[in-house]
Amino acid sequence: MGIFKRAREICIIGIGRFGQAIVKKLISDSANNLRLVLIDNDEHNLIQFKDDVDGVYVADCADIKTLESLNVKEFDVVIVATPNNIEIVSALLELGVETIIARSLNSRHARILKQIGITQTISPEEEAGKKVAIMVSDNSLTHFSEDIVEIKDGYVSTTTSIKNPNIINRNISELPFRDEYNVLISLIQRDKKTFLPSGDFILKENDMITFIGSLKDIIEVTEFCTKTKKNGKK
Repeated sequence: MGIFKRAREICIIGIGRFGQAIVKKLISDSANNLRLVLIDNDEHNLIQFKDDVDGVYVADCADIKTLESLNVKEFDVVIVATPNNIEIVSALLELGVETIIARSLNSRHARILKQIGITQTISPEEEAGKKVAIMVSDNSLTHFSEDIVEIKDGYVSTTTSIKNPNIINRNISELPFRDEYNVLISLIQRDKKTFLPSGDFILKENDMITFIGSLKDIIEVTEFCTKTKKNGKK
């Protein structure tokens, strides 16, 4: 008999564009064992999710009594996705909420959040800016990349599709990803399935392959994967 695993309870405050993106990502993954509760002061932002989550509430989350009535302290994680959030975060901290992830608008905002006790902040504007800067730095990334994320110290992760006939129907171990291009493969997506590939994994046309490497190496391997003719000709 298997051990029952309690659903992880997540509360998201602020269901604007950023909050909606988080919600959509969480509910799109059926493997997540989550209980989602959404709070916003505008009912319009909540309506689209009312049948997909465990609860939606129209409320002013800067009011500590409101937060108490919603038992916010009992959630495993509270995500504050609204940009003007100092009062909300302060109320959550006063209630003793243990894990809070708060949106920051800039480095100054992040510093203030950390000063009042938040250890986890995220800035979608800053991350979007970094992503655009990386993508426009080379025409290959602008044209080919499906997804690109800066990791640290010049390393990025990117996902691209397999088009090169020199790659199709070959094992990963036969290909020069590590030795020549100095990149690592972290994931492969085929149709709706995701794989953690081993060396004998056979690549197919239109597989989505996720690489980790330096920006220079990522640019080169992206070009290699997306070539449409043999012998290096476009």
